[in-house]
Amino acid sequence: MSELEALPDGTRLLHIGPHKTGTTSVQQAFWDTRELLAEHGVLWAGGLAHPMSAAMAAAGNQLATGQQGAGDERWAELAAEVRESTARMTVVSSEFFSDAPQSRVAGIVQALGSEETRVVITLRPVTRILASQWQQYMQNQPLVKYVGNPDYEGWLDLVLNHPDQHDVSPSFWRRHRHDRLVEKWAEAIGPERLVVVVVDDARPRDILTSFEQLTGLPVGLLQPREASANRSLTLPEVTMLRAFNAGWTDRGWSTADYTRYVRFGAVRHLMTRTPAPGEPPIRTPAWAVQRANEIGAEMAANIARTGVRVNGDLTLLASAEPRSVGDNPAVVEVPDDVVARFAAGLAKVIAETPAREAPANRRAGPLETAVRAHKIRRTRVGPDARPVSETSRWALLRAAAGRVRRRVRSQRRV
Repeated sequence: MSELEALPDGTRLLHIGPHKTGTTSVQQAFWDTRELLAEHGVLWAGGLAHPMSAAMAAAGNQLATGQQGAGDERWAELAAEVRESTARMTVVSSEFFSDAPQSRVAGIVQALGSEETRVVITLRPVTRILASQWQQYMQNQPLVKYVGNPDYEGWLDLVLNHPDQHDVSPSFWRRHRHDRLVEKWAEAIGPERLVVVVVDDARPRDILTSFEQLTGLPVGLLQPREASANRSLTLPEVTMLRAFNAGWTDRGWSTADYTRYVRFGAVRHLMTRTPAPGEPPIRTPAWAVQRANEIGAEMAANIARTGVRVNGDLTLLASAEPRSVGDNPAVVEVPDDVVARFAAGLAKVIAETPAREAPANRRAGPLETAVRAHKIRRTRVGPDARPVSETSRWALLRAAAGRVRRRVRSQRRV
């Protein structure tokens, strides 16, 4: 990877991802070093490791738990902080900016400052993204468009062989047709003000070095975290989660409750688990690797024609292999500790729900509302108070967990 020239002083650097291209690594490294950045004239804007809700609002999206327009204020505050910054370099990073449609891209740039903004897009070969992105969709399955509940192989067929279909994961190619993403942002900001960084998984430190060079930071200042809670699920873990999601969807339960208690609760607790040696990963079949590399070759050629600055080897987009190639087993054994860790995560996040009403800018689902009401009632009239009727949903949730256990123990197919 060649050395990058530092961006001019006064730059507002906007890193837009997309997803699964090392964004979490970049965000955590800057966040962990935030107290040292000021010594080098760099501001990490937003006051968070990842200003997700602000970026989602900028792109025209929001979490299922957010009230309509809840992120707009955060985006306005973030944009104002960037515009008013007197730092030598101001940095904003969120992969959710890559979800912005063409109609919003120019507005995002204008809100940060059209003349001062430079855009960085980090790219990974699609072959290295497929399995990771699929399991991420499974972590949000009741909310994303996922008609028919296909398994990984079925999903690959739809995404790779029928890319124009919109019944399953329509966001995939909006995020990962990288040539179109580069073209869209280059049109809005100018190719001379856009940098593409190609991520080489064989050299994981290089992505941080690229950002150090762009921002004028000493090389080596940004350090990767040794352990990441953002790891991908293993095949047994995602098998269990798909079974649980099927039970949740069958009952028509709230997507707001899923977001709070499952996506950002039980699943995150599950990912603190250390998979056993030999626990099977999600394998990508050889035909899908070949097809993805064919698409990658098209993207690399198109990106080269845009005239944007490229740091790294574009040919990787057409020649990489995923970590695990091959066919997944028809029958998947799910260890008991997978179900136990997931169930413990559910219990933990419900137990930690506070005894007060949800904030006005958040949309609480029926289960969360019932849990909060029950805890408020217990606080006011004592521990023997009778729970509100809606807390029966928790009993149903436990029943759903039991249903998952029975399914996976009978070796449910992926």
